[in-house]
Amino acid sequence: MSNNQRNNNVEPFRVVEINHSFEDELFNKNQNGIIGFCQRGKIDMLINLNLITIDSNSQFIIMPNTITRIKKVSKDISLFVLEINDSLFRDVSVHINPSFFRMLRTTPCIKLSPEGIKAIDLFMTLAKGLYNDIDNLYRQQIIRSALNAFLLFTYDRYQRFYCPDEKINETARNKIFDRFIDLVHHNCSTQREVSFYADKLCISNKYLTDICHNVVGVSAKKIIDSLSILEIKVLLHNTQLSMQDIANQMAFPDQSYMGRFFKRCEGISPSTFRKQVINEMGG
Repeated sequence: MSNNQRNNNVEPFRVVEINHSFEDELFNKNQNGIIGFCQRGKIDMLINLNLITIDSNSQFIIMPNTITRIKKVSKDISLFVLEINDSLFRDVSVHINPSFFRMLRTTPCIKLSPEGIKAIDLFMTLAKGLYNDIDNLYRQQIIRSALNAFLLFTYDRYQRFYCPDEKINETARNKIFDRFIDLVHHNCSTQREVSFYADKLCISNKYLTDICHNVVGVSAKKIIDSLSILEIKVLLHNTQLSMQDIANQMAFPDQSYMGRFFKRCEGISPSTFRKQVINEMGG
């Protein structure tokens, strides 16, 4: 074993094997990207409020800054997870067509063919070896190359087998939309005005809204508000935070303003939502 100390806070990646059932009813915002392989068992998970079922021989990829919630885990679960920090995920993704990441947002989990199982098993074995080999002089270069190759392999499978009807459309509109979504994920906890994002993208508010309607059928403001609400829900699960604490973190003028925003979007108050969460958790 190396004398070097591992610091998981600065590690570019982390490998976790899970062979027991677990509970996590909280919403979590994953700052890092996740590649997972379910060998056995079943998980029901909310990914940005979309319910996804992950069962045996399934692969899933969760983008950085995605909000998740584990709903149910079977007792016989066997799961291999590679957690990749945001910086590394961006580095290895930069030369991959953005259409792939649109596919991942709509279809984060796929059932693997025998060939796909062999590929992810090989990749996870390599990742685990590199994770343990902290003295390897070329450790980061190897994991970057392996990640890039694996993502390209997966992109090929998505195009040919899982999302064959998805257009590989790299118009200027789609590129702007992808940049917009990335900006919202990183800034929606403090910035909720369309003008902020339009200015960052050097386009008008109207053009940004037109792009969003064209690509996904909803307005830019609706996207911003939806992701802001998810951020608030994550914080509401932490019962140690007061409503004013949450309002401060979300850059609202006060908790009353936040309450009106939340109720307008969700139809209930933040305090009512928190009570529902506590009841669900048996608190």
